[in-house]
Amino acid sequence: MALIHWDPVRLLGRRDEVFEDLLRDLIRHPGENPPFQPAAEISETANDITVKLAVPGVEKEQLAVTVRDDVLTVRGEVRKESEDKRRNFYRQEIRYGAFERSVGLPSEVDGSGSAAELKNGMLRITLPKCAQPRAHQVKVAVA
Repeated sequence: MALIHWDPVRLLGRRDEVFEDLLRDLIRHPGENPPFQPAAEISETANDITVKLAVPGVEKEQLAVTVRDDVLTVRGEVRKESEDKRRNFYRQEIRYGAFERSVGLPSEVDGSGSAAELKNGMLRITLPKCAQPRAHQVKVAVA
């Protein structure tokens, strides 16, 4: 069995980080939970970029997807089915409310040719890359 060196000073430093994170979230969002941001996965092939977002409990009518300046933004809302005032909750970890997630895209895309599919709580957005990147050629006069 290997011995692990115990360093109480390191533990104190971690406690301070946790406390600072908690204070930062409380100051930024007093009286409410921090905003929900769905987890993202971005992949690229030679022809397109695919962005997958985990959005369980969201219907397609509650989603808005936009592409602007090579930034993809997804807005939506997770709604409660119904609220029962007689129910006493022991734990509530599911977040409800509006969310927004913006991700920078690794290359220029053609937003008009994009496609989105929502299946089993996963939003999959396929964005074709621009056929011709918008490169600017500058002529330099040599003196």
